[in-house]
Amino acid sequence: MTYKVDQEKWRMFSKEIQLKNIAAELSRAAQSGLRDASDVSGWGAGAYERAISLIDASIADTKWEEKRFLYQLRDAVASLYVSMAHPAVSNFLSRELSEKRFIP
Repeated sequence: MTYKVDQEKWRMFSKEIQLKNIAAELSRAAQSGLRDASDVSGWGAGAYERAISLIDASIADTKWEEKRFLYQLRDAVASLYVSMAHPAVSNFLSRELSEKRFIP
């Protein structure tokens, strides 16, 4: 992964905004998969990598006292990245995160 998160700036965002940024990357991955399912090393893979980097930044953020959710989210996104699952899965997860259903 070559994407580097600015930890100081990331910590300034609320949990909700952090999750929405992660959701945006998952949405990008889903849109990429809808356009070209054979592009496993291109734009969609980059979006998954950025989502994982953002989740890692959230894990490092002290405002997240209960990190279990973030670890589970990271596992799910990593699984999507490795398997390049159907874009509907990423799209669903993106919508759920955007609607704040998971903020502990």
